[in-house]
Amino acid sequence: MLKREKKEKSIRTRMVGMVLLPILVLSLLIIFIGMALLYRLYTQSIRNELTATTNVVLDCLNLTVRGDYAYESGMLLKGDLNITDSTMLYRVQEKAQIDITIFWQDTRILSTVSNEYGVSAVGTRAAKEVIEAVLERGECYYSTNLDINGVPYIGYYMPIKNADGTIVGMIFAGKKTNMVYQGIKAVMLWFVGISAAASILAVIISSVYSNRMTSDINLINSFLKTISEGDLTVNLDKRIACRKDELGRIGEYASRMRTDLKKMIERDPLTSLYNRRSCNNRLRALENTQSEYTVVMCDIDWFKKINDTYGHDAGDYVLVTLSKLIGENVKGCGFASRWGGEEFLLVYQLAHDEAMQKVRLMQQSIREYDFTYEGKAIQVSMTFGVEAGNGSVPYERRISLADGNLYVGKNNGRDQIIDGRAV
Repeated sequence: MLKREKKEKSIRTRMVGMVLLPILVLSLLIIFIGMALLYRLYTQSIRNELTATTNVVLDCLNLTVRGDYAYESGMLLKGDLNITDSTMLYRVQEKAQIDITIFWQDTRILSTVSNEYGVSAVGTRAAKEVIEAVLERGECYYSTNLDINGVPYIGYYMPIKNADGTIVGMIFAGKKTNMVYQGIKAVMLWFVGISAAASILAVIISSVYSNRMTSDINLINSFLKTISEGDLTVNLDKRIACRKDELGRIGEYASRMRTDLKKMIERDPLTSLYNRRSCNNRLRALENTQSEYTVVMCDIDWFKKINDTYGHDAGDYVLVTLSKLIGENVKGCGFASRWGGEEFLLVYQLAHDEAMQKVRLMQQSIREYDFTYEGKAIQVSMTFGVEAGNGSVPYERRISLADGNLYVGKNNGRDQIIDGRAV
């Protein structure tokens, strides 16, 4: 056994001696080509990730709140709503290690970027070349060589526009350069070590690894590109999740970001029901299956009076509580969304008669529920407009008919169910 090991060692030694020079040349070529390829793919992946993040953050602001942007008394407004809240920005930073900044004109007003004292860099201005590209020319701006408060960044800027096309600010997403290249350095050092093994087998192994790594980077790149195009239903390849290196962590962060963004985009932040956009998407998909379903448009009676009498916090309590009752009612047989304000859209994947039974149960559960906020009992009721229709009726038409039935009920005393088939 010992003689065999010595013989094998001798053969390996002679093979190294015979191919040492070509192996060294090949190793150097592999190192340089591999570094260039990895750098290109890695930075492209980062760019796609930053582009996707800015697009999704801007979509969140535009889709969840209506109206133009304004900045008054230190508050960022969207319509009449104060959206001066950095919670979402810090969640993205925590999950994906991406810094986010919202500019009003050229000045940071919300930011996870820190200054030299470790404090949020709110109040500082963007660089001149960024201002010229984004605010003056209305272009998106990407750079791998940004200097923000003395810290190198790779970043992407996108203009924020009001409905009339006026540019009022910018959104920035960026990663610290040392964080980005730390992964590249770790991978390339390992790659150099494999190449330095100075054997044909080592060269083959490193080539296989490089090909697989490139494939995995392309999978992450494809995943982020799909997200940037607005499809949040895609899942990252399981092979990436099994990796125990920097690419595996990037894949994990990207998946977490997709999950969080999907929740933010699809769900109403107050009630956790689907928002209007998501409901339309689900209805469109349901319509394509040719399945039978019934839509119900419902509205809280005298909701403005509840807000005026008990306060907006009490109004929010009513909205949240009703949403829980609605969620329990449609569970297992449909879905529901907050259509707007105090208006909800319920979709039952049931025949008309079965859907009517569910609506009656919903009305009864509201009547029997004790809506008490801070010791004050609140009288709550809802009016419902029901429309079933047949498979040839588009969902938009069904919603319109249900809405019409709702207003018939609102104009005839409220707290009632108006069935389109009975009208």
